[in-house]
Amino acid sequence: MYIYKNEKKFKKNKLISQVLTGISFAILIVGAVLAFSEQYFMFSFVALLIGVIVSQISITMTTNWGREPSNDFIFNVKLKGLSDNFSIYHYMDPVDHLLVGTAGAFILLPFFQAGTIGFDPAKGRWTQKKASIFMKIFGQEGIGRPDIEASGAIEAVKNYFAEKGIDFPEDAIHPVLVFINPKAEIDPDAEFKYDTIPLEKIKDLIRKYAKENRFSPEFIDEMTDKLPLDDIE
Repeated sequence: MYIYKNEKKFKKNKLISQVLTGISFAILIVGAVLAFSEQYFMFSFVALLIGVIVSQISITMTTNWGREPSNDFIFNVKLKGLSDNFSIYHYMDPVDHLLVGTAGAFILLPFFQAGTIGFDPAKGRWTQKKASIFMKIFGQEGIGRPDIEASGAIEAVKNYFAEKGIDFPEDAIHPVLVFINPKAEIDPDAEFKYDTIPLEKIKDLIRKYAKENRFSPEFIDEMTDKLPLDDIE
C-alpha cells in the first residue's frame, strides 16, 4: 500500500490544537480566580463562558489532530499488508483519509466515542449506550449524526473526482465509519445506512468489497495518476 500524507497541514493543525488547549486552560483559571471577588464577578462569568467555548473547540481539534497515536498512523497500521494496488491519502483534499484501490474508494471517518453504538430508525437518530455521562457532557463524546457527515464526504469525493477528470463509479465510493475507541462496541442488530465498524474490522471490510467488485490494477493506476501529490502543501 502506498501512503501519502500532507505533513505540513497535519503539523499546523496539531499545533493549533495545542495552543487552543493552553489558551482555554488559562482563561478558565483566570475566570476561577476572578470568581472570588465580587467586584470582578461579571468578568469571571464572561471568562468562564469564553473558556468553556474555547475548550470545546480545542477538544474537537485535539480529537482530530492531537491524539497519539495519530489517526493516520492508526489506519496505516491496521491496513498494513494491503497490496500495492491500494493508496491511502491522509489530510489531503477532499477528506482527511481516503483509501483507493482495486476494491473501490473508501472514505475512512474515525470516531472516538465509547459505549455501544446503535441506530434508532424510528427516531432517526444514533444511540450510544453504556457511555460515561460526564464525558458526553464535557468531553464531546456525544454521538451526533455520523451519517450526515458521511453523506457530505461522499459528495465532496464525487465532486473532487469530477474536477480531476476521474470517471469513478459512484456506487464504488464507500464511507466507512470507524470507531477507534477500544471501549466502543457496534450493536449487531442496528441497521446503519453506511458501513459502521470497530477498528479491528477495517481490513476485513476492504477484503469483503474486493470479493464483491474488483477493479483492474490498470484502472486504479490510471485513476491515482490523476490524484496529484501537489495537494500536499
